Amino acid sequence: MADASAPSMAETTTISSTVYWAMLSLGAANLLPWLSFLTLADYFLDIYGDNSMEFYFPAVSTTVLVGAATLNLLYGQALSFDVRVRVPTFVMAASLLAVPLVDLAMRAGLASRFGFAITLVSVLVNAFCSAVAQSSLYGLAALFGDGATQALQSGQGVMGVVSVLLRVVSNVVLAGRPSTSMFAFCSCGSALLAGSVAAYARAVCDDSVAARLAAYERRRLSATATATAGALDQMLLPAEGRPAPSRWLSASEVWLESLSAFLVFVTCLACFPGLATSLTSPTLGSWFPLLMVAAYNCGDLFGKTLPARARLVSRRSLPAWVSAHLLFVPLFLLLLRAPAGRGGASDALPLGCTFVLGVSTGYIGCMALVLVGEHAGSAEEKELWGTASSFSLMLGLTAGSLLSFALSAAFASPS
Repeated sequence: MADASAPSMAETTTISSTVYWAMLSLGAANLLPWLSFLTLADYFLDIYGDNSMEFYFPAVSTTVLVGAATLNLLYGQALSFDVRVRVPTFVMAASLLAVPLVDLAMRAGLASRFGFAITLVSVLVNAFCSAVAQSSLYGLAALFGDGATQALQSGQGVMGVVSVLLRVVSNVVLAGRPSTSMFAFCSCGSALLAGSVAAYARAVCDDSVAARLAAYERRRLSATATATAGALDQMLLPAEGRPAPSRWLSASEVWLESLSAFLVFVTCLACFPGLATSLTSPTLGSWFPLLMVAAYNCGDLFGKTLPARARLVSRRSLPAWVSAHLLFVPLFLLLLRAPAGRGGASDALPLGCTFVLGVSTGYIGCMALVLVGEHAGSAEEKELWGTASSFSLMLGLTAGSLLSFALSAAFASPS
């Protein structure tokens, strides 16, 4: 039988500004490891001599994301949100320092191929922890209610721009010292990750969500006490007392939004960062990959903050928007096959296309996830729907990274 304190399906849930800003900072911090490896494209190009890291790191990272998200989807409810958010965030803060430590080791004589391998192990650890924390945060956001999912997305967009600005400042201030610049960048990122745990602690204690979260936690502990799959299914019993659906049947309620998130991020990762950072500029040189990352991140920030001001996408129109988004793949293949230009307008075209890709990915992806949170359901169903949609997003990241490898091999730019 459902707990008497379970929230009604018809309950209107509105978060406070404190929770909104806390969720925004958590969304920003969770994306930081990914953005750090992405934004360090110029450093990896300098130290390893090519941009292979920009293909390997998303492929390794997103493959691990799917495995970790699957485990969290199946068994995550056996653990509290505290365990699923705090612990992996602290681990990410520590493992982000692997890049400067590898740099020191390579200066001491470590072969670059071993440095590359160790860096990829750090990517793996960061990806696993990020997946557990991110899918849990989307489940928590769906449980919190109105505005929380959009806050997570906006935070990720903000961090995309901030990470590039930090990298630009460190490059300019420490010009000619790429390793020192990288040290400063990674140290700041690690500190921001550790600090985000305080934001989480503040969010879960806020009056607008504390009672709802406490009621959920009581039911979670009751359901998991028997350690059976059947007991976990009983967590999906809504307050009205209708029969409890299976976890998979409940997750199918948001199949359209989940499929849309999958396709949006398949398209994005097929084009960026691999194909986009493979484009070159004779005039901008090593700054060009960083500018491409900046163009995407600025567009992504604009797209993720747009749903709060303009709701152009509904569940009915979502498939049309996603179909249009798929056209970025042939567009970037055309850019890859085009002969290298001589600067000016030829540089503006790939930068502009990357910016628009960021806007489209940010807006359509954010709307797909926001629409998940707007489905009517019990607190437990909402938590499951948020986790399931996050899983679809990560599956899309993995498929897109692998597609990027295949496209790059099949449509290599002519010499």
